[in-house]
Amino acid sequence: MTRAHVEAGTVAAVAPAYEQDGTAVIALTAVRRHTAGTRAADGGQRLHAELSGSSPLGAFVVRDGRVRWRPAVDVTRVVVTAQLVVGGVLVARQLARRPSGAKAAVVMGPGGWVSMKGGAMAVRPARRGWRRLPLGRPGGQRTGRRPGWARLLAAVPLQRLLG
Repeated sequence: MTRAHVEAGTVAAVAPAYEQDGTAVIALTAVRRHTAGTRAADGGQRLHAELSGSSPLGAFVVRDGRVRWRPAVDVTRVVVTAQLVVGGVLVARQLARRPSGAKAAVVMGPGGWVSMKGGAMAVRPARRGWRRLPLGRPGGQRTGRRPGWARLLAAVPLQRLLG
């Protein structure tokens, strides 16, 4: 039987002081170390992997008996964060500009009539307003009035939509 183990740790490393013209600089760095591996039942190691890295934290500056902390700026992190924020804003603006989806279901009724159910979407052309539409059947014959259900559902013949 083998057992997996993972060890991780972060420590602050202090560099030796650098001094010039009466000013001393002491740099601090975060050192990260991750170790992974498996152990066999007999206690021996079979597989071992180790990752390590460091990043600057900042520096203590000692001048005229005063100590000041100067944090390190990670320019790469700042640029990547700015790119993500700008990208997110651009995507949000594009999504906000998109028209919304249909608010009604299109249903075909008897005789080739099409109606919009469940919404306020009208299929009447805007140039005609709310006046009565000319009616037609698939055979091209005109009828005098639309059925009551067609008026109620604001239905128009399918050929009218296609033509």
